Amino acid sequence: MDKFLTPTQAMQAKRNFGDEITLDGGFAGAERVLPILAQEHMREKRLAAIKLSFRPQEQLGHRDILGAVLALGLERGVLGDIAIEQGQATLVCLPHAADFIVENLVKAGNVGLKAQRISLDDLPVLHKNLREERGTVASLRLDAVLAEAFDCSRTAAQEYLRQGLVQLRHEQCRKGTSLVEEGDVISLRGKGRVSLLEVGGETRKGRMWILLGYYD
Repeated sequence: MDKFLTPTQAMQAKRNFGDEITLDGGFAGAERVLPILAQEHMREKRLAAIKLSFRPQEQLGHRDILGAVLALGLERGVLGDIAIEQGQATLVCLPHAADFIVENLVKAGNVGLKAQRISLDDLPVLHKNLREERGTVASLRLDAVLAEAFDCSRTAAQEYLRQGLVQLRHEQCRKGTSLVEEGDVISLRGKGRVSLLEVGGETRKGRMWILLGYYD
């Protein structure tokens, strides 16, 4: 049965099948994607999009919408990414689940929702809400960036790596000497996820400026 893949699963699928498949999550730059055979051209047969409207003064986040959908009894694999904007949310799902969601999703917590299917062409640009912070590192080694990103010592960062708690580019990494590049995502189990957004010049002390984006 079709299901959306996590970033790690998507990378594995691409390694296994190469150009035989394309990875499509509806949104440009989607994290959760569906593997589609290269010869299939009708995206609408494999993907569906839903817009959820609510009162602009209500505050709903990704977890609120995801929790409300899963509470209908659906599995996470039928859902792709979710975009949140003021007064509305947009989600991508498998077509067989779309009508069920539209008919049954009327609330997220105490917030009323109005659901309707929309064309994939009408999906908004997927903005990733990242909290940005600047920092400095001695090098772009993973242990150095990890220590700066999660405000811990280099020794603690190396221990996290040794325990297998760290992912780089959505894959487990135990090597502190691995180099981090702009755009790379680092995950530390139990602590969160951060992206290296930008690498700047050197400070007066010979360290490197970096810009980090935190997934809150």
